[in-house]
Amino acid sequence: MIEDNVVYGGPCVEVPVYSSFATYVIEKLKENPDRNILINADTGHAMTSKAILQEIVNVAVGLKQIGVEKGDIVAISSENRNEFITAVIAAISCGATVTSINVLSTKDEIIHVLSISHPKIVFCSEAVLKQQLDTIKSLPEVKKIIQLNGELVHDDVILYKDVMIHTNVTEYTAEEVEDLTDVALIMNSSGTTGLPKGVMLTHMNILYGLKMFNNGRSCESYSTVLTVAPWYHVYGFLTTIEFIASNVLIVYLSGFNTKKYLSTIEEHRVDVLIAVPPIIVFLGKSPLVHEHDLSSVKMVWCATAPLSAETTKLAMKSLPNCKGILQGYGMTETTLTVIKDLDGSNCSQKTGGCGYPLPGIRVKVVDVESRKKLGINQNGEICLKGPSNMKGYLGNEAATREAIDDEGYVKTGDIGYYDEDGYFFIVDRLKEIIKYKGHQVAPAIVENVILEHNAVADCGVVGAPDEVAGELPTAFVTLKTNAQVTKNELLEFTNQRLSPISRLRGGIIFIDKIPRNGSGKIMRRELKLILGKL
Repeated sequence: MIEDNVVYGGPCVEVPVYSSFATYVIEKLKENPDRNILINADTGHAMTSKAILQEIVNVAVGLKQIGVEKGDIVAISSENRNEFITAVIAAISCGATVTSINVLSTKDEIIHVLSISHPKIVFCSEAVLKQQLDTIKSLPEVKKIIQLNGELVHDDVILYKDVMIHTNVTEYTAEEVEDLTDVALIMNSSGTTGLPKGVMLTHMNILYGLKMFNNGRSCESYSTVLTVAPWYHVYGFLTTIEFIASNVLIVYLSGFNTKKYLSTIEEHRVDVLIAVPPIIVFLGKSPLVHEHDLSSVKMVWCATAPLSAETTKLAMKSLPNCKGILQGYGMTETTLTVIKDLDGSNCSQKTGGCGYPLPGIRVKVVDVESRKKLGINQNGEICLKGPSNMKGYLGNEAATREAIDDEGYVKTGDIGYYDEDGYFFIVDRLKEIIKYKGHQVAPAIVENVILEHNAVADCGVVGAPDEVAGELPTAFVTLKTNAQVTKNELLEFTNQRLSPISRLRGGIIFIDKIPRNGSGKIMRRELKLILGKL
């Protein structure tokens, strides 16, 4: 429904009453206890609902024993693995709040995000600890480090299995939270600009977001879902949790390997793919696809970045029984998807678009300068409002006020429009944040590294459009008078200091002057115009 230039997704859906997000997961796991619900396709390790629930309870009791209390913050940094799910739900069961760390984060990035949340306990995989143990140990607020897997990397670290205290599941009750407005997750996001900020998602935000994700979908028509989306991102974690809660088997990989991905679909007869645009490009263009039987795939969900109509059509040719490659749109600040194509009998997709607002969601498109609400087929900034909107940015009231307008809408920083049916299309990015293969890259972080070089006077970083990656971080650089440095030398300098997702894969462009406005802010749209002419 469109009224007063606002597109409504209809009335709010009813969310079943649970005392917490953790209680919701625990109760759902009890429904089909003996069914395999989680398979690590890298190792073949499978877990039933009963086994997952038992591990959650054992870890939760163990965490209480070592001092985790309601209101504490617990961090986790790990590739996708079974322990990630059980550790997070166990910590939330204690009444704690969980924050996640990208496994590719550098030392400086880890220090920044943990300085926002100040976690008491940090869960890490063996691989992460081998790289970042000294960094995590250097943070005074961290009291204990728990290693999820592998051989113990240091005597000061506790093995995950040693935390567990076997407990009768029927005698366990998760900690209740106050009016569901307590914060369950702190997910790191840069919003539309600046350095990463801690997005506070409440128990109600998550419960409502999960209910919306399930809206219009018949779980009974699906049996097996494959995901490679990292669980330290809200998209990967919450979609996985919702399928687990819906008694749908989740098969997962810790990373995207082309042959392994295709063989996993074939071996497990996967019927739903949780994907990102680079995977859709691969499905449409790689000759490897035709060497595997992908006939089991009935549906593909794609998010994190817009998908072109051409790419969608190519991929559909490789999936003979697929009903559609459907898109969703949302951001960390809205918990999960808030605009999406409809599935099942309600399947409705317009090529190149991202869907309709979900129940309880209001969407407006506003003029970037005047903030006036715009009508049908008029491009402007998309703004979102609904029960899944974040509580705010942890410890950053100024950024919260900047992100949410006077009517309570979250500013997305994306430019788009809606048609006469209330269907939305994304056409451009107003926000500064660069999306590389679904990862958020904050230009400010990359710029700070470039400016460390003695020859650099000024710089500005933007995203160059790329069909496979979405956007490639690209730097415009102004050198100091009489200073000399080659592009390759500067690339080598930055590669040593940036995480793999933040590296300047779009290259370096030397320029006489970085365009800035009267207040000194980089005019990134001008840099993008220059980039488009090269």
